[in-house]
Amino acid sequence: MTDCVEIALTSDTSAQHWSCCAWDVRTGTQLMTYRNGGPPGPNTLNIINNQVIVSGNLTKPLLTVWPINRQEPSNVKYMLPAIPGAVAISPDGNYCLVAHGHSFNIYNLLTGANMASVAQHYGKINVLRFTDDGSHFISAGQDCRIVVWNLARTVQQKDNRMLYELADFTLPVSDVLVGKGGMKATLAAVSLDRSCKLYELTTGRLLLNVVFPVALGVLTMNALETELFVGDKKGLIYTCNLQSAPRSKEIHLQQDLLDRSVFKGHKKAITCLSVSMDCETLLSGSEDETVIVWHVKTRQQLKLLPHKAPITNAFFLVTPRAMFDQSLELSVPFPPFQKVVITRQERERISIELPVSKRSLRDRLEFLGTPETVCDNDKASKIQELEHEIEKLKAINQQLYQQTIHDITNEQN
Repeated sequence: MTDCVEIALTSDTSAQHWSCCAWDVRTGTQLMTYRNGGPPGPNTLNIINNQVIVSGNLTKPLLTVWPINRQEPSNVKYMLPAIPGAVAISPDGNYCLVAHGHSFNIYNLLTGANMASVAQHYGKINVLRFTDDGSHFISAGQDCRIVVWNLARTVQQKDNRMLYELADFTLPVSDVLVGKGGMKATLAAVSLDRSCKLYELTTGRLLLNVVFPVALGVLTMNALETELFVGDKKGLIYTCNLQSAPRSKEIHLQQDLLDRSVFKGHKKAITCLSVSMDCETLLSGSEDETVIVWHVKTRQQLKLLPHKAPITNAFFLVTPRAMFDQSLELSVPFPPFQKVVITRQERERISIELPVSKRSLRDRLEFLGTPETVCDNDKASKIQELEHEIEKLKAINQQLYQQTIHDITNEQN
């Protein structure tokens, strides 16, 4: 077990020894490997409630699911209409978006129901992203368009499910990032046309357009949304300070200016970027079969994690406590996906059974690492405080009662 606050989860296209792997980014050691799921495709690796790992297969129309403390996947087969191009899980773990070709399906994970199938794009969908409150999601693809959707309206198959679309790019959109704050967040996107655009998610208003001298493949922002990191197709990572307000909405950056704030270490195109919670560490994956851990302020390499093939997914996550508890039975409650989209009548009759923990409060406190003695001492002191407060209230009520009787008696006399 590790005492790291954050670990890294990565995958490559070979799946030679494992499908995905959890790493200690400080030492470069493997903490847990997940096997026999095939190679995960780009933008298809997800975590559900820190208990389940989901990935879309790169070569087969299949989703693979692992309990986070088991190396072998679940026995349930999650068949899809086609090879998944992107997969996204809602923050509450109830809905799963799967893109295949120019369309995507919405599945209810708890029932397996195929809630909707949408074909709005004219090219292959590369990216699916949820807002942090789960109310909306974003799709982007090779048709150079970004579409913002309302989840509830899309599930109900209403006509006004699409809020708006952005068609400001001249070449395919390669990556999309949604900040914090629900629909009040910032939407950032990069494209092969060398531009990085920032939008106001609520209205779709363009806030900033940064044009680079090379084609862009991936982007990320730190937790404070003060720094923007962009990876290009040549293996370089650029950083932009979002706190220095530009004079105009469009900025063209020259190569000599970018050389002052570039991360150099990869030899091929950047495929993944992620920033740690403390904004001090950057994680990058590339087609050169390596994942590099960087120190953001100095732009120096801290660790290099070798792989067997081009990297498809790499991101930080808070260390799941259950990952290292082999005695914990984490069942996968998701039934197989239905092939046909359900009708309105079926959708109205659908029932969802939420799993309920049968463990006692004391057991849950022990699982969270709270010592029994501390819990008992706190409980005893709290009971004494409450009993003392009750006695005070009884005395005050008695005084009020006596005073009321005295006043009534005086009025009658």
